[in-house]
Amino acid sequence: MWMFKAKPFVCIWGLLFCVLFGDRMALAAQSAPVVPIAEVLDKDAALKILERCADAAKTATYSGTYVYQHGDEMSTYRMIHVLDGHDDVERREALDGSPREYYRQGQRVSIYPADPQQKTLDRRYTAKLFPRQLPDQPAKLLQAYGLIRLGSERVAGRDTTVYQLEPLDQYRYPHRFWIDDASGLLLKWAMMGMRKEASQLFAFTDIQVGGSVDRKQLKPVRELQSVEIETNSHTMSLPQETQWEIKSPPAGFRLLKQSSKALPGKQRKVLHHLYSDGVVTVSVFIEPIHQRLPLGLAHQGATHLFTRQSGTSLVMALGEVPAATVEAFANGYNAR
Repeated sequence: MWMFKAKPFVCIWGLLFCVLFGDRMALAAQSAPVVPIAEVLDKDAALKILERCADAAKTATYSGTYVYQHGDEMSTYRMIHVLDGHDDVERREALDGSPREYYRQGQRVSIYPADPQQKTLDRRYTAKLFPRQLPDQPAKLLQAYGLIRLGSERVAGRDTTVYQLEPLDQYRYPHRFWIDDASGLLLKWAMMGMRKEASQLFAFTDIQVGGSVDRKQLKPVRELQSVEIETNSHTMSLPQETQWEIKSPPAGFRLLKQSSKALPGKQRKVLHHLYSDGVVTVSVFIEPIHQRLPLGLAHQGATHLFTRQSGTSLVMALGEVPAATVEAFANGYNAR
C-alpha cells in the first residue's frame, strides 16, 4: 500500500476493510451545521455547477492546508497545485504522524517513503485526492443523484455555496460539499452516513486560490520513489473457473476493473471486482469458502459488508454505502 495508508479496522473483517480503504488521502474538519434552504436544481443547472467544480480542481492554482477525518482518525496535509503547460502539478506532505510525501506531474507520480514492494498506484486514488472528489465527467452522477442548493457559508475565510448530492434511490448516501464562489474550487466535502451524520469529512483550514504561489513549495524535500499508475480496466482475461457475472448491479454503478490476486495474509487467490458510481466505490470479493467469516450483514459506521455462500465460494460485497447496496451486489453474483 502506498504512503497515505490508514490504520485497518480492528475487527474480524479488518483485512477486507483495509483492502478497500487502506489508501486514503483527503481532508476534513468539523462541519458546522447548515440551515437548509433546499432548492432542487434542474439537470442543466446542476451539470454546470458540477463541471465548474471538477474543472477548477484540475486547472486552478491553489495552495493551503487541509485536514482529513474518518472515524476517530484525523490527519493534516499541506499541498500546492499549479497548471504547468498541459500538465497539472501538485505536491502533498503530511504534517503529522510519520513523514509522507506525494508528488505528481501529469500522470507521473512519486512517493515517500520508498517501498520496494510497491510498484504501482491505482488510478482511482490518484484521481480522487482532495479536492478532486468529483469525476472528470460529472454528468453520469446525475443518473443516480439530484443536486440541491442548501445555502451559503464561509470556509477557510472564503465565501462558499453549499450543495448536496441527494440519492435518487436507496443504494447510496448523500454527499454535502462547499464550493468557493469566486473560483469554483471544492473547499469542503462531507459524506453523510446512515443517520445523516458526517461519516467522512474533508476541509481546507487555510487556502490561497489564484495569484502567484511560491513554486519552491513544489520541490520535494525527500528522496521520492517513482510509481506507475494502473489503469482502471476490466478487459483482463481470467481463468475459466473464476468467471462470475452479475445480472443487474444497482443503478448508477459501473465496473471499473477486475483482478485476481492473493490478499495480504492469504495463500489462496481472491477475485476482486471494483464498482463506482463516480463518488463512492463497492468491492466484491469471491474466494473459496472457509470458516473465518460469518455469513450475513455487518457494519462499522457507514461501511457495510455482506457475505453469502454460493456453491463452494464466498461472495462478499464491501463499501461505504447502505446495507441495501452490498446485499444487492452480493446476491446478484452467480457463477457462469
